[in-house]
Amino acid sequence: MKHKKIAIIHFNIIEKYPPVMNFIFDALEENPRLQIIVFTTKNTTNYKTPDFSNTKIYRIGTVSSNPLLRYASYVWFNLLSTFILLCSPLNYIIAFETLSVFPLWLVAQLKTNTKAHIHFHEYLSLPERLVSSLYMKLLFKFEDKILKEFHCSQTNEDRKRLFLNDKSYLSSEQVEVRPNLPPKLWWNQYGKFKRISNDGKIRLVYIGVCDNKTMYVKELLDWVNANQEILHLTIISQELDNGTKKIILDYNCNAVKIMQPIDYYDLPKELIKYDIGLVLYKGHTPNYIYNVPNKVYEYLSCGLQVLTDMKLITTVNLGIKQIHIVDFTNLNLNSIKKHLLNVSSYRPIYS
Repeated sequence: MKHKKIAIIHFNIIEKYPPVMNFIFDALEENPRLQIIVFTTKNTTNYKTPDFSNTKIYRIGTVSSNPLLRYASYVWFNLLSTFILLCSPLNYIIAFETLSVFPLWLVAQLKTNTKAHIHFHEYLSLPERLVSSLYMKLLFKFEDKILKEFHCSQTNEDRKRLFLNDKSYLSSEQVEVRPNLPPKLWWNQYGKFKRISNDGKIRLVYIGVCDNKTMYVKELLDWVNANQEILHLTIISQELDNGTKKIILDYNCNAVKIMQPIDYYDLPKELIKYDIGLVLYKGHTPNYIYNVPNKVYEYLSCGLQVLTDMKLITTVNLGIKQIHIVDFTNLNLNSIKKHLLNVSSYRPIYS
C-alpha cells in the first residue's frame, strides 16, 4: 500500500470483525512504515485486541442495547472521530458499513481532496432498509451521497450485482469485489499440513453465532445423534442463546460438545483437529443466500472440507471441490464419507 497514513472508521467493535483486523495486518505487511488510526467503539467482548504495529485505536462510545446509551454513542462517535480526522494529515480513509459513513461524509465536505473507500461486510436489501430505524435511514442518505464520490466494495459478485440493482446511479467500475479472507499464514502454517482422520471417525466443527431459528441446528443434532459411532460434533460459539443451548443439551449426546469461544488468531490450532467445517445458515434473507460466510474460507485455509446447504447460492457457485453441497433436512452420511475421501487438496485463492 503506497499511502503513508490511513484512517479506518468502524463503529462496531473491530474485535468482532476479523476481516477488519486482517486488513490492518495485511496493510502493515505490505508497507511496514504505514501509519494507521482506527476509530471504533469500546471492546466489551472477551476477545483480545491484536498487537498492531504503527496503529493508534480510538475507542469512542459503546455498542449497547440501551437506546439512550447507544444513541449517545452515535453522536459522540460521529463528532469526535470527525474532529480527529480533520486534525490529522491523512492520505486515505476506509469506512466500513453504513454506521461509519457520517464522519467520512462530513470530512469529505470540508476537505475536498479527501480520498476514501467504503467496504460493506453485509448486503442489506431494500425491504430491510425500509424497516430500519430513522437514524439508519438518515445514514443511508449520507451513504448515497458519498457513494457518488468514492469507490466501494462488496464481498462477492452476487452481492455486487444486487447492490448495483439497488443503486442505479452507480456503475460496475465503482463497486469492487473484496472477499473476506483469513491471514495467509493460516494455510502456510496449518492448512497445507492437514490430513483427514484415519480412525473411522468424522470430526465436525461449527464456529460462530449459533441460532436454532436461522440455522439448521436441530437437523444437525438429529443426524449426529443417529450416527454417534462415526460423527463427533464440536460447537465453538461466542453467541449461543439460552434457547439454542437448551436444545443442544437436551439431546444429552456424548458425540456433541460445546466449547467456549477461542481468540480468532488461535483458531487454526483448534480447527486442524477436525475434518469438516459446518455452515448452518438456512438462507432466510438475501444477505445469507448471496453470501460466502467468513468461516468458509477460514475452514478451507485450515485444511478442512466444508458442508453447506444448497440454499446458499453464492457459496454453492464457488465451485470449490472441498465444499460439499447438502440438504440439511436430508443429510446422507455415505455421500459425505465418499466426498471426504475423494477430494484433492485445496488451493487458496490468494496463492
